[in-house]
Amino acid sequence: MNMKKLLLSLVTLVLLVPAGAKTDLSKYVIVYPAAAEAEEGAEMAEKVAAAVARLTGVTIPVVTDETPAVKKEILVGRTTRPESAAFYDGKPDTFDYYLGLRGGKLVVAGGGCWALMRAVERLGAGVPRKAEKGNIYGEFLFQRAEGTNLRILDDNIWDYGKDVNTPEWAALGADCSDPVRARGLLEVVWAFLPDIVTLQEYGPNMDQHLRPELEERGYRMAYIPGEVWNHTPIFYNPKSVTLKETRYHKYEPADWSNKGSKSYNSALFTLNENGKEFMVINTHLWWKSEKARPGSNEARAAQVRKMMTEADDAVFTHGCPVFMMGDMNCKLDSKAMKQLLAAGYKPLHRLARISSDPRCGHHECNAKAFSRKENKTNEDGMGCIDQFLLYNGNGEIHGKSATEILVFQRIYAYFTVELTDHYPNYADITLR
Repeated sequence: MNMKKLLLSLVTLVLLVPAGAKTDLSKYVIVYPAAAEAEEGAEMAEKVAAAVARLTGVTIPVVTDETPAVKKEILVGRTTRPESAAFYDGKPDTFDYYLGLRGGKLVVAGGGCWALMRAVERLGAGVPRKAEKGNIYGEFLFQRAEGTNLRILDDNIWDYGKDVNTPEWAALGADCSDPVRARGLLEVVWAFLPDIVTLQEYGPNMDQHLRPELEERGYRMAYIPGEVWNHTPIFYNPKSVTLKETRYHKYEPADWSNKGSKSYNSALFTLNENGKEFMVINTHLWWKSEKARPGSNEARAAQVRKMMTEADDAVFTHGCPVFMMGDMNCKLDSKAMKQLLAAGYKPLHRLARISSDPRCGHHECNAKAFSRKENKTNEDGMGCIDQFLLYNGNGEIHGKSATEILVFQRIYAYFTVELTDHYPNYADITLR
């Protein structure tokens, strides 16, 4: 065979063999870590199985890493197999992902569940000829529910207030310093790209790390800084909403405001898409229990009444819906919250049409330790202290709700456990 014919035959062979064709995934077994949480174990393995089924038309077995190893395996996450351990031994960033063959086994790995999900998504295109590595930090990951024209993200971010780690966290191989936690908190914002961000326990030190990044992405604070620090700020994206007016209120008397940290920030906005007005009230109520300090229940009730007065003024003047959210430090059946329910405020987890999340979103995270274990009982949302409510939904327009809650979810990704003791929550909303 002359050189010309040889080259022609080689080119033909390459064209006939697509990327990944040498790896027949239909003969493989999916292995996930038995010790992992479902989001990085069993649930992710099922997503891999679905991807393989779409590629091959075959449903392959799914087992844990407690089973004996076989030659052809798809290793999902941090398994005990040495081929996947190599990725994790390199101490990957929370948002690093990897997809590639190692020793004949396909490794699907990520530093956290979001990164792992990206690796699974990339598998949908087939097995790459060369291992694929990447980092998803700063990317928009979670699309809005169809029909959404307003997304609001809320979180109490724990005012640790220091740029240094604690010995207790260091011993756990973790870091609670504000710069480290700020990166994770910002990634939550980038992943969901809300129009409104409401925060509690927002201290001056965390502000140095969060606000410049938020402003670089176009967000603005609905507050004119003065002598009183705003512990409950509202950030907004001017591309989607226009700020009309804003007020900040530190709760008085001072001995019920915990050094000024208990407060509320209100802001009236216009939705740029259709000119619809709405108000956001972000708060952090007095924190001690009635047993720890008698009078605490009434203090929270009084603080709620102040917000209700402002909300009623907004409804009277503008006829707009009001969204009230924050760390209430009391349950829905408390004196403070019963006032809201009686006045017609409705928890979003009861209104969401597409998906809803009644979990409490509260766990241990302080200068000494952190834990996934819930500190509150769910009780269909009754036991939660983080609440998100709607007031004055404005009835119907052309047979549809003027204010429709499509989605209310708490963000339970494991990496958020080390950010704060309150899981973030968000809502996808339609304003008509």
